[in-house]
Amino acid sequence: MLTPIDIEQVEFKRVGRGYAAEDVDEFLGKVVEDFESLYKENAYLKDRIKNLEESVDHYKSLEETIKNSIVMAEKASRQAKKNAAETAENIIKKAKLRADEIVLDSNVRKYELESKVIDLKSRYKALSSSIRDMLNAELDYINNADKLLKESGLTKIETKNTAPKQPADNKDKKTN
Repeated sequence: MLTPIDIEQVEFKRVGRGYAAEDVDEFLGKVVEDFESLYKENAYLKDRIKNLEESVDHYKSLEETIKNSIVMAEKASRQAKKNAAETAENIIKKAKLRADEIVLDSNVRKYELESKVIDLKSRYKALSSSIRDMLNAELDYINNADKLLKESGLTKIETKNTAPKQPADNKDKKTN
């Protein structure tokens, strides 16, 4: 590719019927200026294109990284959801097992308490029946003893001996 310096250093041969040298030099000067301006602009644009291509490559790399990150995040999200679901399921299973254990323990305790209540009721009935029988036997004994005393005539004697004595003052009052 030609540079502005190449154009500036060009010398043409002079031939008899050629163009006017001043006109050619003047025109070449304008061409050199325009070409130099275009050359610099071209270099600037090439540099700009290079920078933009690097930016595009950077952003493509960044885009690929983001895509990979999104894919990994989606996988991690699915895994986290799966783990959370499994954990929740395990917690529910453990809670159900614990609830079943509590119910079973409660039923066992209820059965034990019911058995104790039945046993206590039975012991109460037996004890009250025994006390009743013992009291009835004592009453029978007392009734039989009263009957024997009446038959033997000892009750009259005892009541005479056991009657409280009245003070002498009381006897006087009765006689008045």
